[in-house]
Amino acid sequence: MSQTLSFNQVSDWLSWLEQQHPSHEIDMGLERIRQVSKRLLKNTPIAKQVITVAGTNGKGSTVAFLSAILDQAGLSYASLTSPHFMHFNERIQFQGKPIDDKALCASFERVNKARYDANDVATQLTYFEFNALLAFDLMQRADLDVAVLEIGLGGRLDAVNLIDADVAIVTSIAIDHVDWLGDNIDLIGREKAGIYRAHKTAIVGAVDCPSSVSEYAQEINAQCLQNGIDFKVENDTWSNTQGLLIELPKTNLPSMNMAAVVQAVNCITFDIKPCDITLGLAKARLIGRFQRLQWQGKQVILDVAHNPHAAKNLAATLALEANEGKAIAVLAMLGDKDYKQVITTLKDSFDVWMLATSEGVRGLSSQVLAEQVTSNGVTANQVAVFNTPLEAFSEALKVAAPNDTIIVFGSFVTVGEILTLTQAK
Repeated sequence: MSQTLSFNQVSDWLSWLEQQHPSHEIDMGLERIRQVSKRLLKNTPIAKQVITVAGTNGKGSTVAFLSAILDQAGLSYASLTSPHFMHFNERIQFQGKPIDDKALCASFERVNKARYDANDVATQLTYFEFNALLAFDLMQRADLDVAVLEIGLGGRLDAVNLIDADVAIVTSIAIDHVDWLGDNIDLIGREKAGIYRAHKTAIVGAVDCPSSVSEYAQEINAQCLQNGIDFKVENDTWSNTQGLLIELPKTNLPSMNMAAVVQAVNCITFDIKPCDITLGLAKARLIGRFQRLQWQGKQVILDVAHNPHAAKNLAATLALEANEGKAIAVLAMLGDKDYKQVITTLKDSFDVWMLATSEGVRGLSSQVLAEQVTSNGVTANQVAVFNTPLEAFSEALKVAAPNDTIIVFGSFVTVGEILTLTQAK
């Protein structure tokens, strides 16, 4: 019977899962995952404290900052993030390290078995619901101090929102995933705020979040704490209305999320020293977010920017670069993203555009990207098209001078392909 299905390789489980429900399909709602969770978790908490993170951008760096502080403070913790760059195991990490294959395979087996009710009828789970349940199962068995959960899409109806958060952070709100969340910034904000819980801490991470975020928190009687009102950062110092002061380090990660993170760790039940917060923030690392590396003697920056808000941040960061050489873009995007606005935002940031086609049903062709780039005033001799991101990157390496910089961006898939190449043994 399928409920006794067993594989010894993660790749086999993933192939099976893709056949059940492809990873690109979205079917939001909590009823299916709730049914399976009751059989799998038996209403037992997954950790002593849970921190959930939602938002359009900034979730990854927020999770990285939280994880680094928890590590520095000596607490046991795990994180759930998505998507992955190279290996599925990256999505579920314990003490900052991806879950091992053996433990993951065993969890796949348990989650699959829990899909079946007493009448041997299986609940169909999406790829993302299965992913969330794997994390919940593994975390529950580890007797963790803190679980850090990243919302994949939206908030209220995301599979991860099945778990009640003790502290919930909404990082930022911008227009994205319009087919699922709508094209109204207030509606999107309210949807993201669905991770807040009554009488628990609800952190509004960005000073420019729409008012719908804090209004929802107040409606459900959550303890709403807002950046710029209840806490703030000035001159590299975090402070709150209770007079607590914490020095913040310089870091390569987006510092705008530090304020919410510091507030969050001061709201959980564990006593974390200010020095551990400062040291933890300084140690935080995150791949694929303005990540610098040297490859074949060339300077490379990897960034997963794939929506207008992230593109604006990338443009601002690139403007601060003091490079003497050219900036060469390697871009491939998915078709359900606002590629037109991304390109418009970054039209003045690059001297050369190497455009690639993304594979799969959500892929976007390099020709479509090229038409958009040239329509923004970039001359045709500055633009080249390729079949794959690897082909575009290879050409960029050939034409780049030692003082030029190659910037790879547009999606997790695009950056993941280059990471896989550069980290191959």
